[in-house]
Amino acid sequence: MDNLVARKREIASLPKPAGEVAVGLLTADTSLARLSIAAAFPVLVAIWALLSPDRLLSREMSWDLLFNLSGAWHLHYGHVAHVDFHDPVGELNFFLTTLGFAIAGPTPHAFLVGVTIITCFLFTIAVIVAWRRLPLLPAAIFVVFVCFLALRPANIGDLPTAYSFAMSYNRYGWSAVAILTLLLFAPPRAGRGSDWIEAIAAGLLLIAIYYLKVTYFAVGIGAVGFALLVSPHIRGQWRIWLAVAGVTTLNAIAPYNHAYLADVLGAVRAGGVRDSLGNHLMNFFAYADSYAAYIVAFILAVLMWWNGRAPLQLPFATAFLLAAGTFLLSQNAQPHGMPLAIVIAFLFVDQLRQLRAAPLLLAALLVFPLLSIGTSALSLAAYHLKTGCEQCLLVVDDTNLRGLAVPAERRGLLAAFAAGDTKEPLLNQSRAVQPRYELSQYEYIETIMEAAALLAGPHYQPGGVVVLDQVNPLPFMLGWRPARGETLWSGAGMPMQSPDALFADVDHVLIPKFSTYSPGTAAARAKYGAYLADHFPVRRETQSWIVVSRAPAILPP
Repeated sequence: MDNLVARKREIASLPKPAGEVAVGLLTADTSLARLSIAAAFPVLVAIWALLSPDRLLSREMSWDLLFNLSGAWHLHYGHVAHVDFHDPVGELNFFLTTLGFAIAGPTPHAFLVGVTIITCFLFTIAVIVAWRRLPLLPAAIFVVFVCFLALRPANIGDLPTAYSFAMSYNRYGWSAVAILTLLLFAPPRAGRGSDWIEAIAAGLLLIAIYYLKVTYFAVGIGAVGFALLVSPHIRGQWRIWLAVAGVTTLNAIAPYNHAYLADVLGAVRAGGVRDSLGNHLMNFFAYADSYAAYIVAFILAVLMWWNGRAPLQLPFATAFLLAAGTFLLSQNAQPHGMPLAIVIAFLFVDQLRQLRAAPLLLAALLVFPLLSIGTSALSLAAYHLKTGCEQCLLVVDDTNLRGLAVPAERRGLLAAFAAGDTKEPLLNQSRAVQPRYELSQYEYIETIMEAAALLAGPHYQPGGVVVLDQVNPLPFMLGWRPARGETLWSGAGMPMQSPDALFADVDHVLIPKFSTYSPGTAAARAKYGAYLADHFPVRRETQSWIVVSRAPAILPP
C-alpha cells in the first residue's frame, strides 16, 4: 500500500505535458497569492516604464494635463473643490496628483505618481474580483487589462503613440466600471461566495467613480440595479446590494456634494452634454467593424440561452454592457473604443468553462482583452523609448513645469510671426474670413513659458492670476497662490461666470494672442472686456500676450 501511494506521488510530481498545463491555466482553480504574483509582474513593468524617465512626455493636449496640475495646485493650497474653484469633473482626479505633490514635489511627475496610486487601488480590487470568478490565466489577463487601461499614455481610441495624459479620469472610469460589471454579472465560483468583501469592493468602486466623473457613477448604479434583476448571486443577497446602492446614492446627493452637483448641472445647462444623435451615429458607423464582434456576441448569447446552454443572465448582461458602453462613449471626447464591451469576453469564458467547452475556444475569447493589453503595452514601451530622445524633444527646465517634454519644432507659427512672415494674430481678425489655428504643443509651451517669465520679472507682485484661455497653468508654474473662483476648464460647453465672481481674487489677467481655443478666448474678451478696462487699467503687450493688472499689483519701473 505504501508503495502504491509513493508511486502515485511520483507520477504526480512528473512534468505535465504543455497542453495539459494550458488546459489547467484556462479551467482550474488558483490561489489568490498565485494570481497576485502572475498579474503583478507585467503591471510593475508598466509602472516602471511610466515612472522611470526623469521627464513626462506630452504629445497631444498638453493643456489638459496642465488642467489637472492646476486643480491639484488648488487642493495643495487648501482650496475646496467646486467651492473655491469650479469644474464638472470630480475631485479625485486632482487629489491623486496632490498626493503626487507630497511624494515627488510640485512637478508634472507628480501626475504619474497619482496614476500609480489609483492603479494600485484598481489592481487590488481586480485581483479579489477575478480570483473569485476566473481560472488563473483569464483572471491574470483581466487584472492586467484593467490596470493597463489606467496606465496607458494615450486615450482610449487614440493611436498608441498619442502620448497624451488628457482626460485621465476616463481611463480610470473605464477600468473601474469594467471591474464592477464583472463582479455583478459573473457569479463567483463554488466556495467563493459574493459576501460583504465584494459589497465593500463595489462600494469603493462606486464612490471612486462618482468623484471621477458623474456619468461613470450613473452607469455603475444602473449596473447594480440591473444585476439585482438578472444576476442570481446578487439577487440572493439583495439586502446587502440595496444597502450598497443606497449608501453610495445618499453620498452622491449629500449636502457636502451639492456644490459638485451644481457644477455638473451648470455644465449641462451650458451645453456640456453631447446630445447630437447625428454625431453619435457617424462615430458608430465610422468604426462599425470594431463593434460588429460585440453585436455578434449578443446574438450568440441569445442563442445559447434559447438552446438551454446559458442562463438568461448572459444575454441580458451582454446587452447592458453594450448599452452602457455606448452611453459612456457618447459622453466622452473620444471617437471610438469601448473597453467595457471586452468584459463580455470574460462572461463567455466563465459560461463556457461551466459547459466544459474546448480550451481552444476559451483561449480564442481571450484574444479581445489580449489585443487591448498589447495596444497599451506598445504605447507604454514606445513612450518609454521616446522620452530618451534628446534631439526630438523640448524639455522644460524652469518653473514647476520642469521635466515636461513636448515634441521639438524647428520653427513654429509664433517664431514666424515674430519674424514678420505671417499675418496678425488670428484673435484680432474676423473669424468669418480667417481659418482657426490650433497651437502645437511646442508653441503652447513657448507661450506659457513666456507668460511665466513675464510675471516672474521685477514689475509684477505675486497674486491671483487668470488666463482667458481653456486652462490657467501659471499659478502652478510660478508657485503662486491660485485665485479663488476660477473655472478650471473654460472650453466649449462650459458656463461663463460673472466678472465679479471670476475676478474678485485676481490681480493679473493674461489674454493670449494665440489661444488653445480661439472662439472661447474671443467670447471671454467680449464678456469681460468692459469690466477689465474699468478695473485692470495697467496694460503690457508682448509677442503672445496682453497683460492687464490691478494698479497695486504693478511695481514701479
